[in-house]
Amino acid sequence: VLDSVHPYVRCIISTGGGIVIKLENWSKLQTGLVVWLDCEPEVIMRRIEGTDRPLLQTDNPLQKLKDLLAEREDKYSQADIRIKVTEDMDTEHVADLAIRELHNFIDENPPAWKLAKSKAQAEGLDWVK
Repeated sequence: VLDSVHPYVRCIISTGGGIVIKLENWSKLQTGLVVWLDCEPEVIMRRIEGTDRPLLQTDNPLQKLKDLLAEREDKYSQADIRIKVTEDMDTEHVADLAIRELHNFIDENPPAWKLAKSKAQAEGLDWVK
């Protein structure tokens, strides 16, 4: 699925947490902006209660979640943006925060062409008006 949506621009791709395990997936994700929704395992357990998650079909699903986070945290921490999701945040709040943080990231990390244009303009070489 990632291969089929990877070429698109200006879109949001929501993935499962395990996608970062394969290096080829991680490299494709990094061609865009990556947002990590960082949530404590206990909060995740409460939110997914009553669902059927194959990886959590164990005697201790909470410990399994903690183990998965520990295995993946190195990759997760490389995300461009980290949103700390707490128990009291609903999906709308998380989405609003993610949008705000994306805007902030883009403002603070302009594309190289914008920097080059600003430098050229400052030097009196305004080739694009």
